Amino acid sequence: MEFRSLTNIETSFKQIRLYAAAFVVLCIVITGIVVYSSYAFANRQREKIYVLDNGKSLILALSQDAAANRPVEAREHVRRFHELFFTVAPDKDAIEKNMERAFLLCDKTAYDYYRDLAEKGYFNRIISGNINQRVEVDSIRCDF
Repeated sequence: MEFRSLTNIETSFKQIRLYAAAFVVLCIVITGIVVYSSYAFANRQREKIYVLDNGKSLILALSQDAAANRPVEAREHVRRFHELFFTVAPDKDAIEKNMERAFLLCDKTAYDYYRDLAEKGYFNRIISGNINQRVEVDSIRCDF
């Protein structure tokens, strides 16, 4: 059996070039489709955010404009700082851990306030008296 199209070297080179060009074009098209679909998937995933429900469970939420969420974020930030800063257990390590976490949410004035309380012996009296102090924030009002 003889391939009639391959009898001429010139036509066989033209066919090989045609097949190679078709293969390259096909690879470029497939790569383009894959890149486009991956960017589309990444954009869809960026629209989803997960929110902790009082530190217990994850809730799926849809992302919105960042400016629309600022008041809610600020109120939660303030609430969390006050819970960490003013909830005190009669354990020095627990107090220090809470204060470290609270200092991440505030500026230097809270550290100065903590240092003043420590110098006055407030935390030592709580530890020696075995007192638990727990603050539950009732409401928060922020002036934006």
